[in-house]
Amino acid sequence: MSLDHTQDEQVAPEKAKRAANLFDVRLIISGLFLLYGLILLVMGLGASDADIAKSHGINANLWVGIALLLTSACMFAWARWRPLSHELEN
Repeated sequence: MSLDHTQDEQVAPEKAKRAANLFDVRLIISGLFLLYGLILLVMGLGASDADIAKSHGINANLWVGIALLLTSACMFAWARWRPLSHELEN
């Protein structure tokens, strides 16, 4: 019974790359921005005239929700276009 170490040597770096990409902090932050952005977007869509008047005529929840969703999309795209595993190779 012989052990083939070449297969183990190839699997270990792949596992490390997947683990690095899975726990990339950019994805975690992107998910939080997405969650809070969706909450604020819904709150902004349902804002009353009194709520809008409190912020001097600007629907702040709506605009901040949209900004958070755009930021989330940028963070997610950044994490996918430049994965952490490629950064660690350099």
